[in-house]
Amino acid sequence: MFIGKVYIFDTYKTRLNMKKFLTLAIMAATIMSLSAQEGAAPVVLLNYSTLQRKVEKSNEQIQHDKKKTKSKTWEKRGELFQDVFLFGLEQVVEGMSPQTLRLFYQDPDSVMTETKNGNLNEKYVYDHMIYTFVNGALQDYERIDPIHPAPLEEAIEAYQKALELDEKGKRADKIKENLIELKNQLKRQGVNYYYKENYDEALESFENVLNINKMDLFEGEMDTLMIQYSGIIAREIANKTDDKALYRKAIDYYQQLAEVDFGGPNTYLQIKMDQMAIGDTLAALETLKEAYEKWPDTVNVIANIADTYIQMKNIDEGIEFMEQVVEKSPDIPEAYYWQGRMLINKEDVEYIDRALESYKKAGELDPSLYYIWYDMGYIYYLQGADFYDRANVEEDEATRDRLNELGKEKYDQAIPILEKAYELNDENPTVKYETLDILQRIYYKEQMMDEYERVKALKQNL
Repeated sequence: MFIGKVYIFDTYKTRLNMKKFLTLAIMAATIMSLSAQEGAAPVVLLNYSTLQRKVEKSNEQIQHDKKKTKSKTWEKRGELFQDVFLFGLEQVVEGMSPQTLRLFYQDPDSVMTETKNGNLNEKYVYDHMIYTFVNGALQDYERIDPIHPAPLEEAIEAYQKALELDEKGKRADKIKENLIELKNQLKRQGVNYYYKENYDEALESFENVLNINKMDLFEGEMDTLMIQYSGIIAREIANKTDDKALYRKAIDYYQQLAEVDFGGPNTYLQIKMDQMAIGDTLAALETLKEAYEKWPDTVNVIANIADTYIQMKNIDEGIEFMEQVVEKSPDIPEAYYWQGRMLINKEDVEYIDRALESYKKAGELDPSLYYIWYDMGYIYYLQGADFYDRANVEEDEATRDRLNELGKEKYDQAIPILEKAYELNDENPTVKYETLDILQRIYYKEQMMDEYERVKALKQNL
């Protein structure tokens, strides 16, 4: 007997709040930098025209036969382009108020306001900068007529050239110091691009941080946060474009994290998501099994392995795996739940009965898991509906009566279980609606009209 599709709870979905966590890190670095300036000379804001002239001069110097061979020329060029990036951001901190911005940059040329999704958006327009505030907090910025379209990338090239020409390594310490600050600027730039939904540019900014870490100056340094966020953004772009190469890039980043045991089982689940996205289910299953070897009691890992077996339609191997799981972890209710999920895919009555036993065991271990009761109730409902359908076409009266009795027995079994699933479910409105819908069908079939009207009203109020 075919049981049909039974509810599967979310095996694992995650999207880290990159804006929040990375912004906090950058804010902290910026505030520390500003604090370090306290007690020193007052901060002098960078001048646009002066920077323009300096860039023109630097462009001439790197063409000069003698000056272009000096490490110092390229080092100064790198510092200059870091200043070009910093123009308009010298005293800017994520989340600052318009009033604070005015303290440092005076009044804007104009302020444009609009309401988006119930949020007040204000754009403070200056000669060369636009600052966007959302509900009174700075969110992002954009440049007007920038001196250079990619100053930080230009700075990277300059420092690479400076290191190449510094054969004796005399300038290495100073250049490394500048590169450390440059990495913070790249992170800041990446977050701004991310806020503006320029994901390709955000990814490039974060990957440039990783590229700097590959330099000999930073040998052995690993920025797990940047690797993680690069993986997240690569996936986000891939989700929008279906670019398989970007999914593979995300996989590579998360595999780097897995090699150093960063992120625990969640890192493996991220890899699995991307492997599934490119259709490599076998690799996804192997990834999950690696995670299971390390964390055999992690429910999300068990759930993902079982669900992957189901998607691969490799039910026999999946059943064998789940038998090993419940043997190793007999106290995990979700293990029995997924054993039941696996067994119902076999369709034979023998396996359905075994599935129900697994569900019952899961319910004994943790009666609060609503999806256990939903699945059980749904199975009884389908069994009852099958008996009723067979009765409708049965010509023999005695057999027809018996089939109707069996149908009623199954419906009677389903009712309290589905009612329990409804009462316990505070997190999934879709399944809650489906639960009421099944109950409504049962109550109508059994002519329990008061109950029918009750669940009908509950459905309408969801």
